Order: sequence, then structure tokens, then C-alpha cells
Amino acid sequence: MDEVKISGTDDVTITLNRPRAINSLSGDMLRTIGKAVALSPRRVNLSGVGERGYCSGADIRELRSLALTDPEAAADWLDDEYDVDAAIAKVSSGTAHLHGISMGGGLGLALRLTQVEARDDLVLAMPETGIGLWPDVGVCFELSRAPRLVGRHLAMTGASIDAASALWAGLVDNVVDADGEPVDVDPDTSQLARDAVWIQECYNSDDPVEVCRRLADRPEEAARKTAEHIATRCPLSVGVALAAVIKAESASDLDDVLKTDRALGRSFMRNSDFCEGVRAQLVDKDRDPHWSHTSVADVSARQVDKMFDPS
Repeated sequence: MDEVKISGTDDVTITLNRPRAINSLSGDMLRTIGKAVALSPRRVNLSGVGERGYCSGADIRELRSLALTDPEAAADWLDDEYDVDAAIAKVSSGTAHLHGISMGGGLGLALRLTQVEARDDLVLAMPETGIGLWPDVGVCFELSRAPRLVGRHLAMTGASIDAASALWAGLVDNVVDADGEPVDVDPDTSQLARDAVWIQECYNSDDPVEVCRRLADRPEEAARKTAEHIATRCPLSVGVALAAVIKAESASDLDDVLKTDRALGRSFMRNSDFCEGVRAQLVDKDRDPHWSHTSVADVSARQVDKMFDPS
């Protein structure tokens, strides 16, 4: 069975077809997509099969296996993924159809297109801080342009949001039902919009420790629970995630953000908690990662800065 179905030449339809893995993107799948997009189609239509979701992200089991034996090859794997993201962005014209679980590397493909359509069962996230990575595939570009600093919040926490919240944040363009019919959604009443006041006040800092302190001190229960949630994430990843979104806020275009991702990819594949994070979440599934740092406060600004320079 082809894990990616490609049809058309001028108008290319790309269908992710690995439903048992929620269409997680293997290296072979990315190469197939890259070859299709390299033919310079006029338009790209993107979707994924299966009821569970459009795409759970990159195949991080495959990436971890590579990182354990050859970190430079693993970084090359990420470079190849970012090349595909950039190639789709160059085409830009087209529609991405998101449904259910829509995360990570799948968003790196989808958000590059001019129209992003979400089904009303959407569960969207960049959950990388939970596995010892940072929100990559260029998505810090979109996160950095979301209103009220919610992009910083989504990057640091890896929190999932629904279709209405994604619409409010500018990450999707419209919402439909399972039959493709428009759904009347008021983004201003979404959970993310309702939380935006405390999010903006808490995340208005370039210091992740200060962000967490503000969250813990808020009267809103949701803010305090967010502080507790961040404490479970990889401390180094949390610091890098905030720095990456802040850096993206001044980026001129997607290429600038992908350039940063390439540098971070080298650093994370060489020396980070990525392999341990994937072990805990997907290999042994004990959900008990042993991070290199005990807390966000244990990660220095110098350590975060060093991740941006793999030389």
C-alpha cells in the first residue's frame, strides 16, 4: 500500500495514507511528497485518510532510531523535511484539509498553503516540548504572528486547541463538518480567545522562568494548571521554544525561520533530551522521561542560546 497517494500534475492531490500511524510522516513519505512538489505544480491539495486525524507529525520513532546511531544523518533527515516544507511554500496555492489530530510535521506541510480548512473535530498542536524537541517545520513563523502572544503559549506548552481556537489564532481559515459543509463558528468565544488576557500578561517576557512564575501566581485556575503542565515538559525544550518564537517574531519570511530550524535540528540531534523523550512517550511508554534538567530554572540562557549555534 502506498503511504502517500499522488495524483495530477498541474493540480496535484497529495493524500497521506498511513492511517494506522495517524499518517505520521516517514522519510520515504517526505521524499515522495518532495518529488511531486519539485515538478512545480500550479496548485497542491493536501489531506490524510482515516478517522483519527490528518497527520500526527513526523515519524519520530524513525528519527530517534537514526539519532541514536548517527546524529548527523538524523539532522540531515530534518533538513530534508524542511526542504519539503519550503518547496510547498514556494507553490503556496492550494488547500490543506485538516481533521482530527493535526500536529507537528503535518502542519509544516499544511500551513504553507493559501487555504487551510479544518473539520470541526480538529485537535491541533505543536507538542514537541513533550518529547524533547521544539516546535519546528517553520511553524514558529505562524505562531509568532498569532494574536495576544498565544503562539508563545502554544509553543512552550505543546497544548492542543480545537477548531474555533485555531480559527481565532489565524492557524486555519475556515471550519467545516464531516460532509465539507461550512460550520458557523464564533472564534471570539473559543477557549483560546477567552484565555487570551492571562496568556498575554504572563507570556510578555523573554524569560521562561518569569513566564512560569506569572502563570503560577495568576488567579485563573487554567493559568496555574498551565504552569504545572509546563513543569512536566522538557526544560531545555521549553526555553528553546520561547526563544524560537520570539526570534521568529522578527523574521522576514518563512525561510528565515526554517534556517533557524536547521540550526536547532543539528543541535537537538547531537545533544538533547529527544531520544529520552520519545523513549518515554512511544517506545517504553512509561510516560516518565528523565530530563537532563530538573526544571526550567535549571536551564541557563547561555544553554538556550548555544542550541541556536550548532557550530
